[in-house]
Amino acid sequence: MSNKVFVSHGDIILDNIYDGDLNLIKQDGGGSNWNTLYNLSYMGETCYAIGSSGNDEEGRMAINSLKRFGVNTDYIRVDNISTSVMNIIIPNSDLGDDTIIHSWYSPITNKRTLEFRDNLPVNLPNELCDKEIFVLLDKFEKVNLDFLNNIKNKKVCLDIGHYRFIEHFSKQYLTNFLKNANLAQLNHNVRDLLLERLQVKNEFELFDLLDLDLLVLTKGKKGATFIFKENNEFKSIDQFPEVIAKVTDSSGAGDAFFSTVIKEYAYCDKIDSDFIADTFRIANQASRDVISQMGSRRI
Repeated sequence: MSNKVFVSHGDIILDNIYDGDLNLIKQDGGGSNWNTLYNLSYMGETCYAIGSSGNDEEGRMAINSLKRFGVNTDYIRVDNISTSVMNIIIPNSDLGDDTIIHSWYSPITNKRTLEFRDNLPVNLPNELCDKEIFVLLDKFEKVNLDFLNNIKNKKVCLDIGHYRFIEHFSKQYLTNFLKNANLAQLNHNVRDLLLERLQVKNEFELFDLLDLDLLVLTKGKKGATFIFKENNEFKSIDQFPEVIAKVTDSSGAGDAFFSTVIKEYAYCDKIDSDFIADTFRIANQASRDVISQMGSRRI
């Protein structure tokens, strides 16, 4: 039996999915880190969710969506707050994935529905203390850092996918946080902002600054770039999808991709060109599976 455990930390989130006429057509668990954790559990890995949720129907739905596919939710604290909700609006016509709207505000009431709190639990369950822990994060607040600092035997996998989660940090704070990472996935939409914020010129300087094992730059339909080090030299490999899938809902594409990269990384002996080719093939298939359906998680 594997000693590896995959853990994520943060606020529980529910996705409300609307069509172009603002009819609510689906509700399911959301949040990039939770989608990634869900996918890893779906692939048979041992997964724990640690965080907080509201004591409401939205929270129960989001927690049950994790529990349904085997994620341990015993360490999600339920508080008398409103569960955060991401609002996803999908056009009625096939206009491409860039037209899908993700909003922190309800399209019905115009009230903000997504909040990130700093009073999350920060201790790892005692039962995991002797395990090899892979921590998955998509936010970089001090409470997330406190959680990392309480874990000894860990690999840190960061999904840097939204400018809102990095734009308010100082260079020094962001650098110190990101230096915890072993594996990082960088969405192409935030590339320029991150390089500017850390005052580095390109992905190679970023890789070197953070001393990563692997850096993945995702580029949507244009594939991904993998940066690693082999024989003490920087290597960069571009991978392109052989099949372009029809997009129903692109919400979980990057999360499906990242979860597959994390699993391959967790079990690999060596990062080289063969590893990159195999990982991209499997991860790209996972992305195609999720974008061809409604919702951000494979079912």
